[in-house]
Amino acid sequence: MLDRPVAAAQVFDADLSAIRALAGVVPGPLPVALNAVKFAASIRPQKFVIEDGDETPVTMPRTAYQVVYPDGTVMIDAGMDRATHESFGQGEPYDDDAFAQILRALRAARVIVLTHYHADHAGGIVTAEDADALAAKTIASAETLSLMMNQPHRSHLKLSEPLAERFVCLSYGRYFPVAPGMVLIKAPGHSPDMQMIYLRLQSGVEYLHSIDVAWNLANIRHVKGKAAPWVKEDGAAVIAQLRWLNRLMRDEPGLHILVTHDGELLDRMIGTGAVGGSLKV
Repeated sequence: MLDRPVAAAQVFDADLSAIRALAGVVPGPLPVALNAVKFAASIRPQKFVIEDGDETPVTMPRTAYQVVYPDGTVMIDAGMDRATHESFGQGEPYDDDAFAQILRALRAARVIVLTHYHADHAGGIVTAEDADALAAKTIASAETLSLMMNQPHRSHLKLSEPLAERFVCLSYGRYFPVAPGMVLIKAPGHSPDMQMIYLRLQSGVEYLHSIDVAWNLANIRHVKGKAAPWVKEDGAAVIAQLRWLNRLMRDEPGLHILVTHDGELLDRMIGTGAVGGSLKV
């Protein structure tokens, strides 16, 4: 009897040196700070957050980030309103004041960048009273807009064609320098349209925002994926990205790796001053 062939492991081979070079392509002063705010949270047993986890509850915040330039700000993702948050389950933490801060920051931003179509990243724009104005300065990939129109994460977030046409639609290869010091990195896996973000400040401090490749830094540290049965993602692609991030942790100790839903990691970053704990509005 012949052995079945073993599928080759996927490889994610983003080139950090090329990404660093692209961070200097867009003219203008580099950013001076990175801020973040938690506006809600989901609480799940660790066994859903990481493979081989136990019943220990893990609080996973929902966050939005803000890049501060000398002459304005860029928002990374847009959060989501309370009604959308509660569509995932009643009774979990939600901070109305923090989301109001996000809305003010979105309105004040020169540019908004969506990393992917999931509700906690894109919902804040779609449900806003001034969605037309926000969309007009929001950069979203063609894949993200297609998913928001045809396969929305929540039915009430379905983009109408007129609203979709307001967005700044972006198509690119592997990397795209979207602003001074800021580079988008295609990373489909958690969702078909997901992108990571590299950021370099004037001070030389560097960040790699892994968005939702991991839910917790432990996913990266141990190269173990999520284990939530409701999460539908390309597991092989995610593991390849976790391997890449794990190598960066080992080989680039000065690079700050961010994870959207790791509250303890964000608290440490805020505690050391690497990330500001409120948004500039």
